[in-house]
Amino acid sequence: MVQILVKSCQDGWVCVRNCGMQRTALTLLATGFLATGLAACGDGGSSGGSILPPPQGPTVSFINAPTSVRVGTSTPAFTVQVSVPGGARPTQFLELETFNPSGVRVQREFFSPQQAGCNPGATFCSFSTDFRVALGDPIGVWQFRITAFDQQNRSGSQTLLITAFQ
Repeated sequence: MVQILVKSCQDGWVCVRNCGMQRTALTLLATGFLATGLAACGDGGSSGGSILPPPQGPTVSFINAPTSVRVGTSTPAFTVQVSVPGGARPTQFLELETFNPSGVRVQREFFSPQQAGCNPGATFCSFSTDFRVALGDPIGVWQFRITAFDQQNRSGSQTLLITAFQ
């Protein structure tokens, strides 16, 4: 008769001492339990965290973006970075929208990749822009939103809040 000694280890694993042919069978059984346990990891249940796939749609990021502007002037130029895993759409790649402090859209423009200095199908694009509040426009918080579209017509956007002052 083969004797199997099982004891708890400090790190929570189970230590097994075995001899003879049953050691192989036990190792295979333990490996199966370990594989089953690993497969259950990240299932979103109470077992722990989740494994998230990378974003599939475009993402837009502002680098060193301003937060305020004097009415009648432009902000300093800032960088916009667009990651497009599905490739940049050849037409109407970027949509730029501006909303005044009342929430009314006052500007909406579309740009091709070439107009933004990018290549059609590119998976990453970076360009500079600024934001201007004209004389006579209201003071308050303006919204500047950039939306990017990929070849599968998925979109991602980022909104910048800019306070206009006198």
